Amino acid sequence: MSYNFKNWAAPYFEILIDLFRRDTWSNLDSCDVLLVRHDYDCGYTFNGQAYAQIIDSFGDLCEKRGLSVASVATPQSRLIGAKAHYSPVVYNHSFSLFTISGVFVGLVKGSDFKKKWTDGQLANLWCRILEKANPRIIIGIQPPGPLCAAGKMKRIEVYDLQHGVMSDGDLYYGEKYRKESPSENIPDGFLLWDDQSCKILSKWVNKSIKRIKIGNPWFMRFIKPCREDLLVNDICAKRPIIEDRRPCIIVSLQWGLDLLYCDQVPNGVIIDELEDVIISTGELYNWIIRLHPVQMRDGPEKEKAIRYLNSIFGAEKTQKWFGMSELPLPIVLSRADLHITFNSSIVIEAGWFGIRSGLLSTQLKNGERYHDQFTHERSIGMAEVLPHDAQAIKRWIKDTLARGRGPSTLAFIDEIARKKL
Repeated sequence: MSYNFKNWAAPYFEILIDLFRRDTWSNLDSCDVLLVRHDYDCGYTFNGQAYAQIIDSFGDLCEKRGLSVASVATPQSRLIGAKAHYSPVVYNHSFSLFTISGVFVGLVKGSDFKKKWTDGQLANLWCRILEKANPRIIIGIQPPGPLCAAGKMKRIEVYDLQHGVMSDGDLYYGEKYRKESPSENIPDGFLLWDDQSCKILSKWVNKSIKRIKIGNPWFMRFIKPCREDLLVNDICAKRPIIEDRRPCIIVSLQWGLDLLYCDQVPNGVIIDELEDVIISTGELYNWIIRLHPVQMRDGPEKEKAIRYLNSIFGAEKTQKWFGMSELPLPIVLSRADLHITFNSSIVIEAGWFGIRSGLLSTQLKNGERYHDQFTHERSIGMAEVLPHDAQAIKRWIKDTLARGRGPSTLAFIDEIARKKL
């Protein structure tokens, strides 16, 4: 069985497995704030538990204000209960039951009716979950449509907390997709990082949907640390001292590139030309390859990434990079001079530190499918699409290092910090 087939089929196997696991959402207690997230959002480990940096940081802010917080993990999460911060509950069994039943409904009544029926079942389930938790507000990362519908039925507002890049062509945030979505499936509001994200939504968001600029809760706690923040203090006490004084270049990885961009990244991790550059300039620059959170958790993506890095760069460097990947991104970026990625949203966060980024996805070029991503960063010279040519990438590195850092875009975080969210 090929790796690609196993990767493609894995979610369907998980759906079958979840039929034999019980839901835990009935264990919910009443709370003020209900968080909704997935394993993919958990890129850090704190006190031995998986920690979803952005949304759990928001939950911590709420707790500091005296609000009670509970968490629900969306299908097919496995970092649940005692394994994760806020002990997330699950509805995996019910989701699998509705998904499989929906297949038979679709065979009889068609695909359109199937989707409507499945969404209806999930919305009813969410109503029961909300009755149990009785929250004052719901905060999710791209909250599912049935949850938004249930929130409206129960008159509980559902907010989407931004977790990455937004663009006009995005399948969740884009104007075309959202104009075709039922109004009941749209969140009541969006909690956004900056003005640029607000502008993306302005093309389709009506006045009844709130857009609130709050900054990035994870970054804010490192940029404006406080003595009472045990997580930040613990990290700062343990973080390694980087004594290497060579220019530091961060390469941020994505997962699933061999499925989505197999023509550009056949090895699924790094384009061949960047691999050549890293190897040939190892004496000139301090390269740090940062794995995606999905590649840090046990599973096929981690196996693939580690196998590739070991085979090309060696076990010693791979172990070092894995350790650096466990550090919070704000700490790593504070040491970086340049950033290179295929299409990671870290481009935005690097810009907050004045760090310029090189983008490697050819679909970011003008006229291509994702040409509208990172338009702000590119327009102000903080990001540039690079050709798949080793010599051209080397020239870009040399020339960009000579330019130095750009202006930091942290002003909005300073503004938010002053408001003491």
